[in-house]
Amino acid sequence: MAPPHHQLLTQVARMFPDALFYAPTQVPLVALTIDDVPTPGERDDASTRLILKTLDTYNRTAEQPVRATFFVITDHFNPGSTILQEILAGGHEIANHGTTDTTPAILQPAQFARHFQEAHDRITDLTQQPIRWYRPGRGLYNRAMVDHIRLTPGYESLVALASMIPFDTMPRLSTTNLNTWYLAQFIFPGAIFVMHGGSMARCVQTAQALPGLLRLIDHQGYRVGTLSELYDSLAPSTASPAPDATDATDATDATAETPAEPPLPHRSLPPAPPSRPPA
Repeated sequence: MAPPHHQLLTQVARMFPDALFYAPTQVPLVALTIDDVPTPGERDDASTRLILKTLDTYNRTAEQPVRATFFVITDHFNPGSTILQEILAGGHEIANHGTTDTTPAILQPAQFARHFQEAHDRITDLTQQPIRWYRPGRGLYNRAMVDHIRLTPGYESLVALASMIPFDTMPRLSTTNLNTWYLAQFIFPGAIFVMHGGSMARCVQTAQALPGLLRLIDHQGYRVGTLSELYDSLAPSTASPAPDATDATDATDATAETPAEPPLPHRSLPPAPPSRPPA
């Protein structure tokens, strides 16, 4: 029998078929995503560079290089920043996280359209690269958001979410060791991991947690790629195509195939964290 958190994830994914919580695959591949970058107010983008440096250092000795998807908030951009180019130069992917760190599900449709489109335009202007994914702040979305994304050329028809609720945005709960242990519970084929930047404290914690997590993932025989790499690994019949943009009336019924239950990890998980609560 699957662990309770796998069963819960399966049920949640079936309740919200317009979102991608994990990829229904048996391929030993997972996706790493980093939210909220860059850190606002940092002229040198030092905190985001900590994450990039950690990934680069890991990749120097890794048999299979790790690539991540960075979800960018455009109001966090710093004047003269080259951080997007540095992310791409590292072999990583850039995706849309909106203009501000907000809850877009509470916005009116026209407000969301501006939040989404302004971020899209700014990112593509700076990178000259297409964008395939949008992830809403707080992981919440509504029908108007889904319809808008599906009618935007280049974007996948599913809202990009993740396989777990992150703890690294909760200072009282979050420690490096706890985050590593918690995320390791979700190592299974098709898992989508989410970690955070957006502040020096979060970037430091992510940079500290990544080496241990990546070693655990590698030890269990998995490769770590971008969200697009994971999605593209699916068979054509498994991935859900975007609806015809000329027929918006049918968008409500165009949902992803009900996901298969996440398979069990095929090797043992790391030991549980100490019983003492985090400081």
